[in-house]
Amino acid sequence: MIRKLARILSFFSAWMGMMTLVRFPSRPVGKLTSGGVLGKSPAMLAVGRSLGMLSAAFTLLPKVMVNIWAPFIAIIGGLGALLGLLTRDKQASAAGMIGAALLGRHIQRVTASHDGFDRAFGPGWESRIPPDLRARLVPKRWQFPASAPSPPIPGWQRNMVFGAHPGTGEPLLCDVWQPPPNVSHTGLAVVYLHGTLWQAADKDFLTRSFFRRLARQGHLVVDVRYSLVPRAELRGIIREIKRAIAWTKAHAARYGVNPDRVVLMGASGGGHLALLAAYTANHPDFQPANLAADTSVRGVVSLYGPTDLTALFEEYGRLDVRQPEHSDQITEDMRPRVFNKTVYDRLITTLRILPAYRYHNMPVGPLVIVDALGGTLKEVPDAYRLHSPITHVGSHCPPTLQIFGLHDFFVDPEHGRCLHRALVEADVPSVLVELPEVEHGFDANPFRRLSPAAQAAEHDIERFLGLMV
Repeated sequence: MIRKLARILSFFSAWMGMMTLVRFPSRPVGKLTSGGVLGKSPAMLAVGRSLGMLSAAFTLLPKVMVNIWAPFIAIIGGLGALLGLLTRDKQASAAGMIGAALLGRHIQRVTASHDGFDRAFGPGWESRIPPDLRARLVPKRWQFPASAPSPPIPGWQRNMVFGAHPGTGEPLLCDVWQPPPNVSHTGLAVVYLHGTLWQAADKDFLTRSFFRRLARQGHLVVDVRYSLVPRAELRGIIREIKRAIAWTKAHAARYGVNPDRVVLMGASGGGHLALLAAYTANHPDFQPANLAADTSVRGVVSLYGPTDLTALFEEYGRLDVRQPEHSDQITEDMRPRVFNKTVYDRLITTLRILPAYRYHNMPVGPLVIVDALGGTLKEVPDAYRLHSPITHVGSHCPPTLQIFGLHDFFVDPEHGRCLHRALVEADVPSVLVELPEVEHGFDANPFRRLSPAAQAAEHDIERFLGLMV
């Protein structure tokens, strides 16, 4: 019995450890699941999707698990190796030691220090963070066991109205997280934009522990619900974000905020929105009608957000080969499911199996970028350029922090590198953090405080925000 347990623990740890070295093969899976290799008959599409799910089950899902649970799986490997030694099972001992070693290596690489802040802000940059705030920051990029989650904060206000949709008149909503009474305000506000490529999810999407942490450091957090594709296009979404910035500044005195200390932050599609809104302050194409307020911001943080939509269209076409080159190629089966049309949809949304999903039930699909921009790249190339943050880079841009996982299967880390180079050339403070062996959405889970990758990212975000105070 002990020998069996040793083998189970050891081989599981070794398998998970080896997964840290594997990058999810998004391109072949995209071709299979979309019929690009096997054909587009219903039977072949079903076979392709089954193969895609198997590939995800044996590569992507284990990598996601490793991103969260690496320390615990390493301990499992060590325990399996120890039990193997006790039972004289050489295979179990070897597998357990390999797993523990690979996972330990993974943790060390993900949480290793870097010189990004030194290069962007100069030596001694930490001394620029106010001493009282610096004392509240978590001192290490990773610690195990993780510090206990912060308790709920009384100042959480839900569904605050920051504007109205210009077409429907529906209220635009946000949640506001305030510092607790015993914490001095830093005067900085973070306007946060959730991810899932502009078409799914909602405010309050797996971020509560992170927002509690920021609020307990003295920051205000404004968590925005923006309209989603295809109900809205990107230009309209950016205008809503500008309204959220203006609302935050207009209520600065009420919340103890300096209106010159507003920072935009977002993940994935929200990271793209944060960058674009930050780089187009008061831009006539994106400024809402009848809004005279200044929409410039103090800084911007993007977690794995695309920066060049022209490149993203080409990359996404390799992921899903059904993405059309012309609108006349669009068929009804490409349209996203909306309004809970199937039993599966209702399980996802009504029962909240995946939290905070609205309008659409699952993100991605062949039309997501086309719907967001009102046409394909060949039809509206100027719209793709206009809505790309890299198009608007200049000396006017605020300091920028980008964080990417180098195994990101959805947004190529080259997006971050290209933007970083452009910002440096424009003499804009820019920090690019690349986390080895880490996938897209590494922080979007309920256990982010246990994840070495999420902890390392939050450590850097804390310090960047401290520099913006």
